[in-house]
Amino acid sequence: MSISIIKVLSQWLVILISTLLPSSYAAAQDVYRMTGAAQFEQGSDFHRLSFPVNPVMAGYLTFDGKAFTYHETGTKCGVKINKRMSFYVDPTISHDFGSLDAFKAFLSSRFHSKGRAQTDTYLLGGADAPLCSGLHYATIYKSPDEMLLVDGSWAYLFEHQTQAPTNAEQSFDCTKAVTNVEHLICNNRELVNLDATVNRGYVAMLLTDSKEISYQDPVRLDQLNWIRKVRNVCTDNACLLNAYRARVQYIKGKIATTYPSYPNDDSEQESD
Repeated sequence: MSISIIKVLSQWLVILISTLLPSSYAAAQDVYRMTGAAQFEQGSDFHRLSFPVNPVMAGYLTFDGKAFTYHETGTKCGVKINKRMSFYVDPTISHDFGSLDAFKAFLSSRFHSKGRAQTDTYLLGGADAPLCSGLHYATIYKSPDEMLLVDGSWAYLFEHQTQAPTNAEQSFDCTKAVTNVEHLICNNRELVNLDATVNRGYVAMLLTDSKEISYQDPVRLDQLNWIRKVRNVCTDNACLLNAYRARVQYIKGKIATTYPSYPNDDSEQESD
């Protein structure tokens, strides 16, 4: 191969690498997806970031060392960092929670936080874009696998995303079925459809009735209670069909005003 051809190929390789690097860098950035939102003290301020009712649609943060970028529903906005410090019991924690123990207790009770120690505190600057209103002069506490964003009387937990988020409106992944109940559901198309219908309704209930997204949210507790004490005690298809149909009717009664079409056409299994 001649030297001239080698030079041309080298030039094209440099151009190709320079073109790919920005997108590759963006894709390599760590993603912290919102998993919870809770008010830690009574206040008149409304939550300014959307509730993470469905993981696949939840907002998420990326961080480049100089600014945080908040992403939601295909749009994004950035907020620069005013100051970065090593984590300590700062005035926000002292004033709003009283002590480090109370701060950690809040994280544990509301979010079942993994308890990894916070390492850094970031004081954010102003935000002009409406999407980033919840990051306007907010505080972020970072640990190795979580970020807690505090804005007014609201706290939002973002967890380091290591795999693609699941769609909470769909039936659970049957390739991961373990229990007898899960296998019964996965082996029956009607039950798979009913499971997805209940999940879709559960997300709708979170949107209409939840005051926060946490492990103390009554809507979430009610759903978990139904799964454990009604669905999971079934041992055959007939029991499961009755349990799911009753749950669909219960959800329908809860969200009929806001979602009158529920459970719509993919619930042909339902009988009134």
